[in-house]
Amino acid sequence: MAVQRYQVDLEEMDLALRQLYGVIRRLEEAASVARHETGLARDSLGTGFDEVHEFYDEQAAVKAHMEDVAVHLCAYAEEFTHKLKWTRDAYENADS
Repeated sequence: MAVQRYQVDLEEMDLALRQLYGVIRRLEEAASVARHETGLARDSLGTGFDEVHEFYDEQAAVKAHMEDVAVHLCAYAEEFTHKLKWTRDAYENADS
């Protein structure tokens, strides 16, 4: 039985890696924006009514959730990037 060989396009893998690095960079930026630039100042809605405290508490919870989602997706993209890089290097070494 003949052994079947497959060709792997390393340039396409390089392109995918560059795109993944871009995704990671944008996710890191999104996490930073969620952490530092999202939300209202504590005095922006006025004072003296109970609902304002509830609003700020909910806004803080949403802000934390947005940051957590961006961080989680970034970690997933970094793991995928690491695996793709390892696979790409293994194919390159096999061809050498």
